[in-house]
Amino acid sequence: MVGLKVPQPERAFIAGIPVEVRRTRRRRTRIGLAFDPAGIVLVEAPLDATRREVRALILEHQRWLRHRLEKVTDSAALTACVRYAAGEVMHYLGRAYELTVEPGAAARVRLESRRPDAGDQLTLFDVPAVRGRLRVSLPPAAERTPLALDPRIRGLVIDWYRGRAEDVFGRVLADWCPRLPWVRGPAVEWRHRYMRSQWGSCSRRGRISLNTHLVKAPVRLIEYVALHELCHLKHYDHGRGFYGLMARHMPDWEVRRRELDQYLPVLLQE
Repeated sequence: MVGLKVPQPERAFIAGIPVEVRRTRRRRTRIGLAFDPAGIVLVEAPLDATRREVRALILEHQRWLRHRLEKVTDSAALTACVRYAAGEVMHYLGRAYELTVEPGAAARVRLESRRPDAGDQLTLFDVPAVRGRLRVSLPPAAERTPLALDPRIRGLVIDWYRGRAEDVFGRVLADWCPRLPWVRGPAVEWRHRYMRSQWGSCSRRGRISLNTHLVKAPVRLIEYVALHELCHLKHYDHGRGFYGLMARHMPDWEVRRRELDQYLPVLLQE
């Protein structure tokens, strides 16, 4: 059987908002929205969705879209400056750590924490007080690269974040799943991966994906994203039933969402 040909992406301005529409054969009943760091709204639409439907969705959410585009473009400018060099500030579970590099027999990363002061939290506008070190040990390299600028640092730190995300997200989900009567069994199928346009997702098959960058945020914000996706196991859309579940199990979910928006430029550092 010959499938329908997928049209090339279309670009346009709708109410002054740059939009790229991508058609997909994947089974979906609604039009999806995402954000490109270049400042474009990405629209993933079924093949049978009309241009009028796409336009109506953009117009309905234009205020929110403009706000998110500002956040995404701000974070893109910030992340371009990350070099993974000694002295930079890294973040883990809502706290800031100085990246230090030292010679060692084997490549490894370890966290050294100090007791945080009251109010030691990340914000969009303030550089938080550093409360520890993320120490990277490296064996000698063949190239004569200064240790503080060694290109191996980036890979080691990113892999360290992946390992921490596996542990932290697993514990958060294990804590929340038994509280939710619609979740079958003690656990759900899930994974984590680096994403640029969303904090999490839930597939039609019930598989949850969480953004690895979230491990840089406080646990209460990780819980918000986890619960958001777990609620999609019962209500796949963002209708009244979905938000009713959120409010019942996390009454302050809107406060947590606003906090997460503040962290955006810090969390998406790569």
